Amino acid sequence: MKVFPFGNLSERTNKEQILAKVREAVMAKDENMFSDVNMQADTWTPFKEEDGADFTFVERFKDNGGIFIYFESRADFLAAMRQFVVENQWDPLCSTSPKIEEVFKDSDIKLCHDYSIKRKKTVSITDCECLIAHTGSVVVTDKCAGSRAAYSDADILLVYASPSQIVASMKDALHLIKKNHCSDKPAETVIISGVSRSTEIDNQLVIGAQGIKQIALFLVEEE
Repeated sequence: MKVFPFGNLSERTNKEQILAKVREAVMAKDENMFSDVNMQADTWTPFKEEDGADFTFVERFKDNGGIFIYFESRADFLAAMRQFVVENQWDPLCSTSPKIEEVFKDSDIKLCHDYSIKRKKTVSITDCECLIAHTGSVVVTDKCAGSRAAYSDADILLVYASPSQIVASMKDALHLIKKNHCSDKPAETVIISGVSRSTEIDNQLVIGAQGIKQIALFLVEEE
């Protein structure tokens, strides 16, 4: 008598037939499951007309743990920065951003361009590509920041932006970057949504254990 190690032949045949029917049913269902999905439509809830993108960005950026400060002019921003640098001990203030270099050129605030020096606290200030209202996120590239270290090595990240840089969605942000860098694309695009969060230590949520410990956005009206 021939012995089948995995049960008798009739049992195996029945199981195989059942599994085959299940597979056919699942595959047929998968083919039609997403047939009515519009891949071009936005999935976000539209802004309330009275709020708008600016208000939504600020609220969601703060929900992500960011500090938001608005300035009516660049002169007001620089005056406040002189005070912030002293009060918060932001010396040295590091940056490799061409935009930031231009903003600070006529001020008495000195910028350090060397991120390779090991410091107890690295404070970095950078320009950004845009701000995404739906997620409260800051979009930076190695082009606008001047180097990857400007955002990857920062313990405290300060972001300089203007209201005109606020866009509604991720799709709008990607279109803007493509438009601004059509001939010289960035090597790296990073979307920053608040301070770093990690659960690697005893499965407990720890804020700022790895990466950015604090992020502040200075929204400045440009003349």
